Amino acid sequence: MVQKSSSFFPYLIIGLCALLGACSSNQALQDRFAANPSLGSSPNTTTPVSPAPTPQPTEPDSTATPTPTPTATFSTGTFSDLEKVGDRQRAEIEDLSQLGIVQAKTGQEFAPQSNISRGEFARWLFRANNVFFANQPSKQIRPASSNTTPLFTDVPPSHPDFAQIQGLADAGLIPSSLTNDPSATQFRPGAPLTREDVVRWKVPLDYRRALPNASLENIKETWGFQDAAKINPNIWPALAADFQNGDQSNLKRMFGYITIFQPQRPATREEAASALWFLGAQADGLSAKDVINAPAAPSPAVEPEPTVTPENSPN
Repeated sequence: MVQKSSSFFPYLIIGLCALLGACSSNQALQDRFAANPSLGSSPNTTTPVSPAPTPQPTEPDSTATPTPTPTATFSTGTFSDLEKVGDRQRAEIEDLSQLGIVQAKTGQEFAPQSNISRGEFARWLFRANNVFFANQPSKQIRPASSNTTPLFTDVPPSHPDFAQIQGLADAGLIPSSLTNDPSATQFRPGAPLTREDVVRWKVPLDYRRALPNASLENIKETWGFQDAAKINPNIWPALAADFQNGDQSNLKRMFGYITIFQPQRPATREEAASALWFLGAQADGLSAKDVINAPAAPSPAVEPEPTVTPENSPN
């Protein structure tokens, strides 16, 4: 018995070794399967976390509406060269500019000592009258329609000042064929405005009635002009009426005290502005300052809407 059990022991050892080897081999096979994803093993499902992107500077939106840049503005009625005139004339020019009646000649320069053309003064005169009497239609001058037959061969409807020049002629304020002046076939808008022109065109707007009769002797006695004989007889009535306007006379405000009229001398822009600063006779005239300081016209009263109640509601 003892001998038989001893002979069996080696076989037991060999069997255990074989069993261990099989287990080891099976584990190695499982490891090979797990390492090969193509054989159905589950891949690692953990998703790597990417680092947060670095913020980039935001580009401006090209479609956004830009904020407008404030632009410099000039005070109404201010010119850069009015130190060349007196205080009164400066105030008159600035008042007229504030009302939109006169404008700069170039840039911000009024050029007070420069000549003014007939066309420009006609535009100023037309504008001044209608601004001063904006609330009195009976005293306004009507602009001419572009369909109107031109009274002057050199001021056709295409001319930029046609409506004003033709309107003044239609009103009889400037000489034309309508005033029985057959020689006034041309207006000459670019020619210098003369002192005679100022008196002849402006005084009828001050007087606003038939001008008084006047003679050469009357002009000599009232105005005392040494060159009265050189003055066109057509403006004697206007000169007589202007003298009756006392201190508001156009000539006195334009030139002060003079004993020589120099009727054909060109008027300056400063002198033209002085003539336009006041319109009318002394008793009922208006200055540009009066117009600026005039109270605003009251708004028309608005009737309240009727209250609808069950008693008065329409059926």
